[in-house]
Amino acid sequence: MKPFLVQHLLESTCDKYPTKVAVKHGQDAITFEQLNTRSGALAYGLQKTGIGKGERVGILLDKSIAQIISLLGALRAEFIFVLLNSNLREGQIQHILNDCGIKLLIASEKYSRRFQNIIKKTDVERVVWESELDEIAAAYAGKKVQYSNTGDDIAGIIYTSGSTGMPKGIVISHRNLIEGAQIVSHYLGITAAERILGLLPFNFDYGLNQLISTLYKGCTLVLFKFFMPSAMLNILIDEKISGLPAIPTVWSAVFNPQLCKIDPDRQYSNLRYISNTGGKLPVPIVKKIKRLFPATKLFLMYGLTESFRSTYLDPDEVDRRPDSIGKAIPNVRVEVINERGNICEAGEVGELVHSGACVTKGYWNNPALTARVFRPNPMLPEDNQFLDRAVFSGDFVKKDREGFLYYIGRKDSMIKKDGYRISPTEVEELLMGHPDVFEVVVCGVEGKRAKKEMVALVTANRKLDIQELRKFCRHKAPEYLIPDRFLVMDQFAQTETGKIDRSRVIKEALAEYDL
Repeated sequence: MKPFLVQHLLESTCDKYPTKVAVKHGQDAITFEQLNTRSGALAYGLQKTGIGKGERVGILLDKSIAQIISLLGALRAEFIFVLLNSNLREGQIQHILNDCGIKLLIASEKYSRRFQNIIKKTDVERVVWESELDEIAAAYAGKKVQYSNTGDDIAGIIYTSGSTGMPKGIVISHRNLIEGAQIVSHYLGITAAERILGLLPFNFDYGLNQLISTLYKGCTLVLFKFFMPSAMLNILIDEKISGLPAIPTVWSAVFNPQLCKIDPDRQYSNLRYISNTGGKLPVPIVKKIKRLFPATKLFLMYGLTESFRSTYLDPDEVDRRPDSIGKAIPNVRVEVINERGNICEAGEVGELVHSGACVTKGYWNNPALTARVFRPNPMLPEDNQFLDRAVFSGDFVKKDREGFLYYIGRKDSMIKKDGYRISPTEVEELLMGHPDVFEVVVCGVEGKRAKKEMVALVTANRKLDIQELRKFCRHKAPEYLIPDRFLVMDQFAQTETGKIDRSRVIKEALAEYDL
């Protein structure tokens, strides 16, 4: 029988590889058998707290083996896990606890002082501290719980960063997590021999997929907190990492000479693949990755939490079209839809719409937003579109005559200037081609003379010459793509998942420079 609950993946893999290391974190490691036993005991103990099936359980732990045991324990107890990132602001934590009506919270003692006042303002009835987890596992060792859930039942709620307001919760089912692991493992070619570097937090759907893929395939996940890029390059060799999922900000740090000194003679012989999502990877960065890891397959992917992964570019195509996000992943249909609801022709810009596997259930406590994003499938005949739901991404893309897709930008971030409709992504890509520029955020600003200005915010080498940068742009692009202003910033704020917090970066820059 095919697995239909996430815990079935663990149980099946435990039967195959009981003594194999499932997760490694520094000097700590846990086998599949130990993971199965301890999460099962925790599930039994959590059920003893008296909260009912389907209740939301908050997990406020750092990325760790304990966090994984807690997540699996909550699932096996037939609760819904809600991962809380400690980097969130206190008001955001309180919002999530209240939005979900969380009654049970699993938390690290080191956050007790910071959040004790918050908890008093919520419905949390019971806190299980991290130090209690081993006691619960010992007390209920060997106990088993019975499952009555189905694959369409809710497994977890992932809250987005909330950079434009309070976080919103995206509801994911067991089916979503299993389909994501099966599909991505298939096109990445993941086997039980894989050693995947766990850079990303599990409250980020991309990071969570590394864990579910580990349970599905029986490989090993090596947890690592990204801080200094040189440490990441070292661990690739020390831990014989074969799979490296990353996001653009990681590569901006790796190729920033002020943060990382790259030894061109080092060999990463075990690294089989690199995957990227969480934002379009600029072509100059793509080329740098290819030079640093010449024997490694590079998968350029596109996705959004509402439908996990939508597209990927075959590594064999990267050299020919490094600016493409590829084609639809297996078992998914992706189309470019114009404002009239019709499928776009080649070269025509429209909204990316995703149907098929991995479509999540919607937004928790937000039926209005759910109705705007999860709509009747426009790829079916008009009278039958109600039979299926598709995710309208809010992203503009276009496709070429061979069906390859190209990311243009967010619908709500397009800049209108001098009669042109400009994609910030296109301008950012242009600026990233300059050797002294590390990161870029481009935005449109209403100037003080009521004229729309295009502003480029950059982090850069200290020797960056703005006039030389402007001259560089004029050699590469038409005048309308050249920003009116360039502002150099020390660093960019990031979301708790490690992506550039564009809204915050723009807000801070506008305040600092009085724009």
